[in-house]
Amino acid sequence: MENTKKKGKGLTYTGLVLLLIFAAVTVLSFVFYDKINNEWFIQSEENSALVNFIYSIIPKLIHTAQVLFVTLLVLYIVCSIMKAIFKGTPRRITIGRLVNSIVKVVVWVACVIAVLAVWGFNVGALIASAGILTLVIGLGMQSLIADVVAGIFLVCDGTLQVGDIVTIDGWRGTVQEIGIRNTRLINASGDIRVANNSTIKVFVNQSREISLPTVVVSIAYEEDIAKVEKVFEDNLPALKEKLPLITDGPFYKGVDKLGESGVDLLFAANCNEADFFQVQRDLNRELKILFTENDISIPFPQVVVHQAKD
Repeated sequence: MENTKKKGKGLTYTGLVLLLIFAAVTVLSFVFYDKINNEWFIQSEENSALVNFIYSIIPKLIHTAQVLFVTLLVLYIVCSIMKAIFKGTPRRITIGRLVNSIVKVVVWVACVIAVLAVWGFNVGALIASAGILTLVIGLGMQSLIADVVAGIFLVCDGTLQVGDIVTIDGWRGTVQEIGIRNTRLINASGDIRVANNSTIKVFVNQSREISLPTVVVSIAYEEDIAKVEKVFEDNLPALKEKLPLITDGPFYKGVDKLGESGVDLLFAANCNEADFFQVQRDLNRELKILFTENDISIPFPQVVVHQAKD
């Protein structure tokens, strides 16, 4: 959960450096506006073709830097506002991430159009042909549109949120981000899985309710079940104080199975899903200590060999 909160930053360090560079170029272009447009980069017949070409593109580069400065500034402001508004609950963080992704796409598209205008492209014709282009793209990118729509419904339905521990197609991990196209999960090993939103048909959300890890421990057939269960009755309540990750329990659930080498006993406890595997390990340790202290035998596989008579 901590990792998911750390991702709510406005811009990366690289973005901030670029923002400062473009800001410096923008400020200098306003300070030396007259010299740039009327003195320094004036094309003339006395200059070579290469010099005139360089003089023609330098103002365009400066205007491009101005556009990029405005773009990064808008993104920084929007990300900061999103971080301030959508914080607290996992649902608010999830909605904030999705809105943030959509705003980034819109801002960068506007930036590209503005840069094309700076370099002399007929932006009006491009916008006028956007209807036909959208139709062509829509027919060729149906899966992308399906991913976007599925992502919006995932967030609006509230079935999946940032920080939830889920299992998708047998892969268990914590939801890092629900974007406009895909959802990212990270597991306990730090591996990241990216799943397209439209492919998430069935999943198990394990964070909404208290989890119930179970432990099975065997005892020898020679042990007296009634005496062993009396040991559990007397000692299990004390284990709760030793294992703070357990929210309720542990509980003795009874005989789970009559195995080949021993009698399997089932134990369970309530905990948060994030502590599921640690609680299992802690229970195994404490039960082993409890069995040893009370001389309860834990069997190992044995083989009985019968020798045929001559």
